[in-house]
Amino acid sequence: MKLDVDIYLKQGSFLLDAEFKSFESALGIFGPSGCGKSTLFRALAGLVRPDGGHIVLDGEPLFDSAQHIFVPPHKRSIGLVFQDARLFPHWSVEQNLRAGEHIKQRVVDRPFSYADMVDLLDIGHLIERSVEQLSGGEKQRIAIGRTLLSNPRMLLMDEPVTGLDASLKMQILPFLTKVHQTLEIPTILISHDLGEILQLTDHLLLMREGRAVGCNTLEKLIRNPQTLKELKGADLTNLIRVRVKQHNENRGITELRVYDNPEEIIRMEWCPDYAPGTELTIGIAANQIALASERIESISMRNQLPGYVAQIVHASDRSICHIETSAGLLFAEITPGTEQDMNLKIGAPIWALFKGLSIQRL
Repeated sequence: MKLDVDIYLKQGSFLLDAEFKSFESALGIFGPSGCGKSTLFRALAGLVRPDGGHIVLDGEPLFDSAQHIFVPPHKRSIGLVFQDARLFPHWSVEQNLRAGEHIKQRVVDRPFSYADMVDLLDIGHLIERSVEQLSGGEKQRIAIGRTLLSNPRMLLMDEPVTGLDASLKMQILPFLTKVHQTLEIPTILISHDLGEILQLTDHLLLMREGRAVGCNTLEKLIRNPQTLKELKGADLTNLIRVRVKQHNENRGITELRVYDNPEEIIRMEWCPDYAPGTELTIGIAANQIALASERIESISMRNQLPGYVAQIVHASDRSICHIETSAGLLFAEITPGTEQDMNLKIGAPIWALFKGLSIQRL
C-alpha cells in the first residue's frame, strides 16, 4: 500500500489538516476521541469531500482539488467496516455475506471464493441463521466477510470492536490479523485503543486536534520525546516474536524460544493451545517490566533478560528506558526516582524482569 495524504477539511469549528505517507501493508490510526480519526476515515472512504489537497492510493488520485478529481465511494474499491455491523436484519447470514458480491465486475478476478471466506472466518455453522440470532462478535465477523467478498483493494476499519466486551474482542481481533496475513489486503485500522491496533500492526499514525503528529513504528515513536508525549495514557507494549518450545503442565508454564535468538527462553503461563514450533508474537506492557542491577533468584519474576541501557526518553507524563536485550529492544516505564536511585546511564548494564502472567498473546 502506497498512501499519500495531504488534505484539509473544515466542519463547523473543527479543522482536519492531515498530511502523511504510508508504505506499509497495515497502518493503525491512533488518537483520543475527537482528534479527527473518523473524519479522516470518511475522507479516505470518499464519504466526505475535503476542501483541498489530495489523496493518492497506489499512484491513483482518489481526490485532488488542483486537478478537480473526486472519485466517489463506490468506485474507490475500498472495503469499509464500521463500529456497528450494519447487517440486513431480515436476511440470513448467507444473504448478508453475498451482498458483498453484488457488483459482479469487481469479483471476477477475486483471488478467493465464497467458500474460502466462510472457512477463513470459521462461520460455516452460522450460514443458515438469521442475523438476529448472532452475538455481537459473530455479527462483526459477518460484516467483515461481506466487505471482503466485495474484493476491495484496501480494507478500512473504524473502531470495529469498540463496544464489544473483552471476550468478543478476542474473537474479532485474531480474525483481523488472520485476514490481513492470509489475503494480503492492505488494511487501515482506526482505534483509540493502542492494544487493539498492536494485534494487527506496530505502524502507527498519531493524530491530535485534527493533525497528523507522527507516523512510524511504535518503537521509533517512543524514541522521540515529542511523539512519546502524543501517546499519553496509552498502554505501551513491547512486541517479541517467539516460537513455542515446550509445555510443562506440572509447573504451569509454556516455554518460548526468542525467534531471533533461539538460545533465549521466555516462560509464560501454560497455554497448550499452541503446538511446539508454533510462531507467536507476544506482548509485554512497558509498565510490567521491572529493572534490576543484577539477576535475582528469589523472586516471582522468572523472566530475567540481561542487557544495557540504550536510551532514556522523557515526556511530560512518563519516562521510558530503552533496554537492548538478548530478546531485542525492550522499553520499560520508569519514574525519575528510579532513574536516580539506580543511576541509569546510557550503556549501563541492566536486567529486565517480568512475570509470565504479564505476557499477552497477540
